[in-house]
Amino acid sequence: MRIVGKSITAAGEGRYLALVHNYDEKPKRRLYESLRSPGLESGQPVTFFSDGEDTLRQLQMYLSPQSEHILDWFHITMKLTVINQMRKSSVSTEPAAWLGEVEKDLESLKWHLWNGNVDPVLQLVDGLKTILDGDDISQERQKLLRTIREFGNYIAANQAYIPDYGDRYRNGERITTAFAESAVNQLVSRRMVKQQ
Repeated sequence: MRIVGKSITAAGEGRYLALVHNYDEKPKRRLYESLRSPGLESGQPVTFFSDGEDTLRQLQMYLSPQSEHILDWFHITMKLTVINQMRKSSVSTEPAAWLGEVEKDLESLKWHLWNGNVDPVLQLVDGLKTILDGDDISQERQKLLRTIREFGNYIAANQAYIPDYGDRYRNGERITTAFAESAVNQLVSRRMVKQQ
């Protein structure tokens, strides 16, 4: 598993980190040093944003058990975008009324996630699975059903880490790891330049 991240201090100073968890001999030590070097004190609260991957969260919990863990909004919206694109690709094979109902449920699902309401999200996912399931369904619908199931499992596994994103956003707090995703691009670019 590859880990790429960026630690940001309260003053806005940042430092990038990249490692391969199974290859690096001391990943816990490297992550700890990455957090400590900009001035992290032992026991100081830390907020970790992640894509929900369990191995990464275990590493974060090991380093700072009292820290706050948040499933980042960026990865949720990426998954929802894929689901919506799959729905749109079914226009030629599925009835318009059915597609409209799925679209309405997906919008409601996103709104509930934005407000940190996980129970209605899981109910909507169950409803979507019922709508999508059936005998002799198209390949597109099968793929959409599988993706909806995976999304429901993803949300259920990470429900303890889903805050009220809207509230955080209105209060000027972070909701996404988009800054870390840009770190990936910067690290790859630097690596490519060195190889040239």
